[in-house]
Amino acid sequence: MLQILKYLKPNEHQSSDFDAHVDPPRFLFLLINKRCNLKCTHCSFWQDNDDDRPNYLDREGKRRILREFHSMNPKGAVVICGGESMLDLEDYFDVSKESRQLGLTCLSVVNGTRIRGGAIADRMILEGPHEISVSLNSHHAWLHDKTRGVPGAFDKAVAAVRHLLAARARSGKSKTRIYVMGLIFDENYRDIEDFYDFVLNDLGADKLKLNFLQPSFGDTSVDHFFAEHHKVDPDELLAIIRRCNERFDLRLNPAWMANVHMYFQSLRTGRDLEKGWAAPAQTSKHICNTYERNIMVDHYGVARLCFSTDFRGARLRAEGDLRKFWLQSEDIRRKMRKCNKFCGISHSVRRISSTLTPAAYSLPLQSSHAQAGRGETHV
Repeated sequence: MLQILKYLKPNEHQSSDFDAHVDPPRFLFLLINKRCNLKCTHCSFWQDNDDDRPNYLDREGKRRILREFHSMNPKGAVVICGGESMLDLEDYFDVSKESRQLGLTCLSVVNGTRIRGGAIADRMILEGPHEISVSLNSHHAWLHDKTRGVPGAFDKAVAAVRHLLAARARSGKSKTRIYVMGLIFDENYRDIEDFYDFVLNDLGADKLKLNFLQPSFGDTSVDHFFAEHHKVDPDELLAIIRRCNERFDLRLNPAWMANVHMYFQSLRTGRDLEKGWAAPAQTSKHICNTYERNIMVDHYGVARLCFSTDFRGARLRAEGDLRKFWLQSEDIRRKMRKCNKFCGISHSVRRISSTLTPAAYSLPLQSSHAQAGRGETHV
């Protein structure tokens, strides 16, 4: 097993608090803002703001963390998170460019509203993430706009994908992956096959990633969306996914499909789902392993092993704090191995890959802007 201890300075080997059998983290999630310009019904981040930005980790602080992450895993991947992260373009590109210069693979999921033409699309291909996913909840404009809370959101998301694909073609050499990320719930799961056809054959994106309904993001007292849109027939959904797998040659992982089936079976018998994250319902099986591969760093420089604040974190004040947190978090891992919350189905934290042949987590990148666009990432 690859051990992080080889990255430690000699005098740090002496601490009995370090776990000698911890692999290095594979993903670093960096949150750069809170606000969003859509009003999604399955999220409340758009009700937040960045008024406390003076207290956020500054750009140099983020660069320090990126450098330390690279020292722990030179082939790791960085995920830029928001809010809608592209509302703060210079912060966004500062992270992506620093990641590229270090040779780290960079990923991002955006809502597409800020990619309005060729110029910004070209910049995304040249300086932005190696994998860009645009959120799209349906191939039906009315349903995407309904769930995103803003008329015209569908047209902007679709245009963003087309702009990115055109920019990649113009570059002539970029290997930037351009994906669509779809949220699956009761109103769209029966249309998944047509959704795949639209994304892969009409838009021409490289992949459609399926994310499944879970408690709503943000601080909601009553989770109306989760309670009202969880009624998905597990057997019917599984049959649809299998049909898509065969028709589009998706090479989907049978173990992942079984987990999706189990997930919606668990939802079917769940109680008090209107309580969202506070609901007592859980998945019947443990399907998450974020604590083995991820570090999430929030706006203030606090590191955790998942996005939940139910488990302790640590503020990263100086060089070495990231490594120390990762190596001294076995108490968190013990607790998290017993966690069966519904977020375990998320593509960011699930143990099982959705495909049988996932792309490499990263490709070697030279510290040169001439290498812009190279690199592939997880499913």
